[in-house]
Amino acid sequence: MNASRFQSFVILIVITVGFAPAVMSAESNVNARVILFIAEDAEAPKNYEKRLQSLVARTEKFFSDWSKHWKRPIEREAIFARDDEGDIVVTLVRGKLKSTGRAALPDIRAAAVENATEQLRLKPRQPVVWWILYDYAGVKGFQGGARGAGGTAINAYPPGKETIPVDVELAAPAMAEMAIKGTIHEFGHALGLPHIGPRPGLKLDNSLMGPINRAYWSKSGSRETGVHLTEAAATMLQRHPIFRKEAGDYRMPRNVAVEGLTAREADDGSLTITGKLSASHSAHSALLLDSQRGRFGDYWARSYVSSIEPKTGEFQITVTEPFDSGTCYLSFCFDNGFNTGDGQTPFQRGSAIQVSYRGEIGKRQFNAPK
Repeated sequence: MNASRFQSFVILIVITVGFAPAVMSAESNVNARVILFIAEDAEAPKNYEKRLQSLVARTEKFFSDWSKHWKRPIEREAIFARDDEGDIVVTLVRGKLKSTGRAALPDIRAAAVENATEQLRLKPRQPVVWWILYDYAGVKGFQGGARGAGGTAINAYPPGKETIPVDVELAAPAMAEMAIKGTIHEFGHALGLPHIGPRPGLKLDNSLMGPINRAYWSKSGSRETGVHLTEAAATMLQRHPIFRKEAGDYRMPRNVAVEGLTAREADDGSLTITGKLSASHSAHSALLLDSQRGRFGDYWARSYVSSIEPKTGEFQITVTEPFDSGTCYLSFCFDNGFNTGDGQTPFQRGSAIQVSYRGEIGKRQFNAPK
C-alpha cells in the first residue's frame, strides 16, 4: 500500500498576555473552541465576538443540515463550547510574533493554544478542536489538521463588519468576499477531513472540502453559490468524538486488512471494488476517493461511500462517475469514529489502499494490491 502524507504542525512558543478565565458549561469531553489572536498593543476589531459567534453558528448548522441530508445522524449539533448562558465563547489572545507571512502560523498556533488553555483552565492534554482567527499585520496564510480527537485550524479574521446569516450560502457574493467557504474548509481539516471534490452528476455545486470558489466557477462555467458537505465527509464525521455526547474509545484500529480485493468494470462503464475487511475494531462504512490526478489530496477527487456488512466485513463500492484514468483511494470508517485504511495513520494523511485504472471504456485495466 502506498500513502502520501500531510505535513504536521511545528509548534513554537512565544510570550502572550493572560486574561481572566471564562466560566464554561460542560457538555461533552470534546469541544471546539474559537480564538481571536491579535497583536499585544492592538485593539480588537469592533463587534468581533458577534461576528465570530455568527461564523460558528453557521458552521454548526452547515454540518448539522448536511448530516441530516445524507441520513448520517449526529448525536450533538452544538459542538462549540458555550458559557452558562448558552453563548458561544470567543477567547481573545494577544501575542507578539517573531515571524511574518505564512511562517508566523506555527507561532500563532502555539501562542493561541497555550494562552487559551490557561484562560479557560483546560487540562493540558484535553482534546480540543481549536479554530484560530488572526488579525495581525504582515501575517498571511491558512492551515488545518487533526491530531487524535483534537485538531487546529488557522485563518485570517474575515474582512468587513457583517455578521454571517445562519442560512446563507457559503459562496454567496458577500461570503465569497470574506472567504467564508475557505475558512470553514480549514475547520473541516481540523476535524480530520481530507480534500474531497464535488461529483458533477449530483448537481450539488461545489463541495466544502473541494476547490476554492474561483477555481470551481472557472471549471464549471457557473457562478453558483451553493456549497455542500459530501456524503463521504458526513460519513467520516458521523461518529467523530466531537459530534457524540461521549467520545468513547477513540483509538486507532489495528490489524486492518482486506481479503479478496477485486476491481472490475461494468457494462455501463462504472467501476466496482469489492473485498472483505478485518480489523481489531468494527467498521460501518467503506469510502473511496477517485483522483484523476493520481494523488491523494486532490481538490477535485470524487467520493463514494458504501456500507460494510457487520458480520462478514464484506463491502462493495461503485464508482459511478469514473475518469478516463484515475487512482482510487480506499479507506474505512470505524464505529469508534476513527477513519483509516491501514491501521497505521489516519485517512486524512493518506492512509488508504490504492487501486488505479486506465484504458478504453469497456477494456479498462486495474492495478491493485494482491
